[in-house]
Amino acid sequence: MLNSTLRLAATAAMLASFAPAATVPTPESWFGHRMGADRQLVPWNKVVSYFEALPKASDRIRVETLGPTTMGRPFIAATIAAPETLRNLGKYREIQQRLASGRLSQAEAEKLIPEGKTVVLITCSIHSTEVASTMSAIEFAYNMVTKDTPKVRAILANTIFLLVPSLNPDGVDIVRDWYVKTLGTKFEGTGPPELYHKYVGHDNNRDWYIFSQAETRHTISKLHNVWHPQIVYDVHQQGAYASRMFLPPWLDPVDPNVDPIIMQLSNAIGLTMASDLTATGRTGVTVNSLYDFWTPARHYQSYHGGMRILSESASVKLATPILGVKPSEISRQGLGYNPQERSWNYLEPWLGGDWHVRDIVDDQLVTMESCLYQAAFRREDMLRAFYKVGQRAASRTSPWAFVIPATQRDPGATKVMLDTLSFGQVEIQKASAPFTAGGKQYEAGSHVIRMQQPYS
Repeated sequence: MLNSTLRLAATAAMLASFAPAATVPTPESWFGHRMGADRQLVPWNKVVSYFEALPKASDRIRVETLGPTTMGRPFIAATIAAPETLRNLGKYREIQQRLASGRLSQAEAEKLIPEGKTVVLITCSIHSTEVASTMSAIEFAYNMVTKDTPKVRAILANTIFLLVPSLNPDGVDIVRDWYVKTLGTKFEGTGPPELYHKYVGHDNNRDWYIFSQAETRHTISKLHNVWHPQIVYDVHQQGAYASRMFLPPWLDPVDPNVDPIIMQLSNAIGLTMASDLTATGRTGVTVNSLYDFWTPARHYQSYHGGMRILSESASVKLATPILGVKPSEISRQGLGYNPQERSWNYLEPWLGGDWHVRDIVDDQLVTMESCLYQAAFRREDMLRAFYKVGQRAASRTSPWAFVIPATQRDPGATKVMLDTLSFGQVEIQKASAPFTAGGKQYEAGSHVIRMQQPYS
């Protein structure tokens, strides 16, 4: 009888730890409209205040300001997990960092893997005219801190979910301000007549190797390099008159510097996200089309032991719906598929009708949950594969090393290069004495980058 009482008490405690807080504000109550409502966009200050309100009402979420954006707005990230996990983030961060090193023995790794969590980073609206994902992030965060479904329980228990509601908060306001100003005019739904990132505009998502922008540096230094996520899901939008959503697998070519384990897992996760969309009745899903995997400027995590998943949802005119699309208006050409024809990688074509921002949000809510549930369900597999990728990289011997001679025509440029590599967690050694390598003599002070390191 006593044992039964203890078991019931333990079960009650576990259920209480997952119980949704009754006072969590809904997105509708905070913003005055449903996420994805026609002709409604969200201002960044209200996005920030909403995320700051969530931890006051729920112990499943923490929110941090990582620093200022280029134009001085707060750049925020949320961490969502089971309350017990959030109370022990230091423990899980250390496990993740040790597995990422690639230098543990198999026996040491196998002791850590059962204890670790899959780390998933979802990033939104780096392109600020692609407005839906910030609103999807708001609703998805609300779902994660209030719902009590088996999938949500599994995600909370088995993952550490990092959420960036926008990689370009300045652009969120630039686009919204222009949209509100032009509502009801012939310019409604057009892009603003200025860059939505002050310095680099649309190319802010090609900064993941040079780290020139504040937003990139916050994300790398405070999230990627701290948590080493197994999965980074980057949420985008595409043109309006072809597929409704693209997901991996990717087209050829595939960069040979990306570990095949990463590619195989990316393909598998993308296909399951696509199948989950189809199972909910959504059409117009294409895979193995549009994008190859030869883009180091956009794939930081793929060179750091993890996956980068990309989705591209069909756009509307910012928040203005596109109505009455005719089959004849659907594009006949798409890289790797024909948007007007059924094929193995485009099984249920979308051939017209109405398309709203809410449609985009609905699709993204499905794919976000699908990605995280896969990470939760296959937690140990994900961690073991992650360890293996780092182990293979740290075992690489060809080439043995790169040497950067001490004497340089432009020492300043050399320092910038070395600092950039170091920021990207490349290990650099400095020779304390002259040495010979490859038949060449090098001075003391030369820098050596050995390939036997986790991110070779």
